[in-house]
Amino acid sequence: MTVMNGQFLEDEQYVGRKIKNALGVDEVVTLPMRHWKHFDWLASKGYNMNKWSAKLDIGRHNYEGFKISFSAYMEMQLVSDEAKRHRAGEDVPLFINPHRPL
Repeated sequence: MTVMNGQFLEDEQYVGRKIKNALGVDEVVTLPMRHWKHFDWLASKGYNMNKWSAKLDIGRHNYEGFKISFSAYMEMQLVSDEAKRHRAGEDVPLFINPHRPL
């Protein structure tokens, strides 16, 4: 359990997948299954997840002066993406936080 979701969600199995980083090299990213569901949902909607992941890999190096892993930064960005879409009233399945208030 990570600090980010540990206060809100029950324990969940983490799964590692190889994701292309900014250098085009496969890197193992380990996330809870519910985060991979949102990742896969974005891909099913036509988003270029290789491009998105590469952009995240670059962005994490500028994250408020802190060192953050590719996995942790991707988890944070997927949570943010789901919340942003939900607040905007978009039709988004709430995989990550199914009890998100309106």
